[in-house]
Amino acid sequence: MLLTFYRIKLCWLSVLLAADISAAVVSEVDVLGDIPMVNIVSRFEQPLNRAPASVTILDRALLDASGAQNWADIFRLVPGFQSYAVNSNRYGVSYHGFGKAFPNRLEVMVDGRSVYEPVFSAVNWATLGVNFEDIDHIEIVRGPSTPSQGSNALLGAVNIVTRTPVQDSGTAVTYTSGSRATSNASLRHNGQLGGLLYRLSLGYQHNNGFPGVELAGSRDGGRELYQMAFRGTLTPSLHDSVDIDFGYVDNTEDFGSADYPGEYFNSDFDSSYQSLSWVRAQANGDELQLRAYHNSLRAESRPNISLISSALGLPPAAVPGLLGIPDQSVAVSLGRLSSERFDLQLEQRFARRGRLQAVWGLGARTESARGELLFGDRDTIREESFRLFSHNEWMLGRDWVFNFGLMLERSHVGTLASPRLALNYQFIANHSLRLVFGRSERSPAITESNMDNTLEFGGLAYNAVIRAGEGLAEERVDHAELAYMARFPDAHVELDISVFREEARDGIDTHDEDIVLPIPFFDDSVKVFSNTGEWETTGVELQFTYKPLPGSLLRLHYSYLDLESHYVTRLEPVKQQGDFNTSRPRHSGGLLLAYQLTPALNASVMTYYQSAVDWRDSNTIGDFSRIDGQLSYRFLCAGSPVKLQLIAQNLGANYAEYSHNNVFETRFYFKVEVGLP
Repeated sequence: MLLTFYRIKLCWLSVLLAADISAAVVSEVDVLGDIPMVNIVSRFEQPLNRAPASVTILDRALLDASGAQNWADIFRLVPGFQSYAVNSNRYGVSYHGFGKAFPNRLEVMVDGRSVYEPVFSAVNWATLGVNFEDIDHIEIVRGPSTPSQGSNALLGAVNIVTRTPVQDSGTAVTYTSGSRATSNASLRHNGQLGGLLYRLSLGYQHNNGFPGVELAGSRDGGRELYQMAFRGTLTPSLHDSVDIDFGYVDNTEDFGSADYPGEYFNSDFDSSYQSLSWVRAQANGDELQLRAYHNSLRAESRPNISLISSALGLPPAAVPGLLGIPDQSVAVSLGRLSSERFDLQLEQRFARRGRLQAVWGLGARTESARGELLFGDRDTIREESFRLFSHNEWMLGRDWVFNFGLMLERSHVGTLASPRLALNYQFIANHSLRLVFGRSERSPAITESNMDNTLEFGGLAYNAVIRAGEGLAEERVDHAELAYMARFPDAHVELDISVFREEARDGIDTHDEDIVLPIPFFDDSVKVFSNTGEWETTGVELQFTYKPLPGSLLRLHYSYLDLESHYVTRLEPVKQQGDFNTSRPRHSGGLLLAYQLTPALNASVMTYYQSAVDWRDSNTIGDFSRIDGQLSYRFLCAGSPVKLQLIAQNLGANYAEYSHNNVFETRFYFKVEVGLP
């Protein structure tokens, strides 16, 4: 079931107390407060103060106040997250990550459907098919979540929850114009066909990317994107409900590394998904859910025409001697890539019986990927996995709650087991402690297990870039957390502080291996995936929220991360090691201030800070701070609600984001939203 915010009524407590003995947990919050309920942690709804992990919830009001224009902006609101523009329209988002161009240890879902792409071993944020206006809220687990969400959630999990068809009516149109030749539009229509309630969303995005840089030519990382999403709900009986979701994205953008803008490829990404879910509500309160979904991605790039000498980094005079042909124009391209996922899952949720609440389920998944650039001339690669999971909440007494969860997965590397134990103690009303211990295991992705990226010219290999190693095994993270949560209802204050440690072993990394190529002028080594990475993270994360008046907000978040790491850089002839201790910002955080100036006028300011970092797949970036602001005005025009919003980003000096070529300048946007009957 999707996360919802709702009021816990006193009558609900009466039912619970009647079913339980006097040791049930009762607090002022249970009786009087509005408690955010979260589903992503244990697969059944729990109040945040009983959940077995740290959770951040980004609701619609917070997203609007932030003025976020892309996914990187959104996840800067979350402590411990690293979010950055790999180039102008491709984003990297990770939790306790290392600055990879394709971060691969964070599970991301849209309405519970995983959007992790097998061919990239990561999330392609451009092809999610979600208009920002359709987001209801985002629930985020800050910490290893493999026990509940499976292998991809080694360090954390995200569920982007869109608005249901019953939450809105009529039609809404939005348009945004601004810096970088930005022109974004969306249309959302909610309607009913017989017993089917539905939402149809259309979206369009255009921009010119980051400012032009030397050697980029006409390519600047720009985008042209069209998308469609449909969500429908059907209730054929009092006990049954069926959800139907499907969507399509056509995205054209310049794809490549910002460090080498001259090698950008103009690429087309076509993504689609279909999802069908059936829920049976039983008379005793139990629920049975069967869900099947399919994701598909097709990518193809237009060739980037350049001279052989330019493509290979050679003096023009050296080409005839090395290749036996004159320097001439060649087409360099990403080629064709494709990936698919089919997933089927059965889940049974048990209604609370006395002190106990539980869920169990099983699932099967088939993933496939193909691409000459990544896998050579191999046919489509397929992998299957199976999972069995269970989560249980046991109210031990008046103030104690025990959670236990376990995920068993069967993949091509064997059987993986990921358990988690958590004990929550409410020592006084509205104040709780949480102690968590767990182990998470992650199976190598298709790309890591099968990659063979060797570049050829005229049938001869001239550069072996990266390949899979033999006997690649699963990664493992052991983690512990001590957290304190507090609510001060009279002061309208909420506080969440967590102290944690993560110890990773057998991390999948790369080392250099010597090779001999037909053209010996080029690099004589290849990167090989192997289980040679280890790291330990010790840190503190904080969230503080103060709501002095309706429509007003002060929100502070902060993260301190201390990283100790090492990995093997070369195995032969002599084993060599290195570290990536500076690949995360040690300090990061933000402060958001929002104020309701009048019933129709709202203003907010957000500042964000990140300390210096040496991203593993890019450059060393110095510390920077950034100030954003937004002003919104609501009114009625001919009976239709209208919202005007002015957004300013980076009201200060330019800074480099991820790559020295990704220069983030001051930007302005104007957005209008109109509701129609």
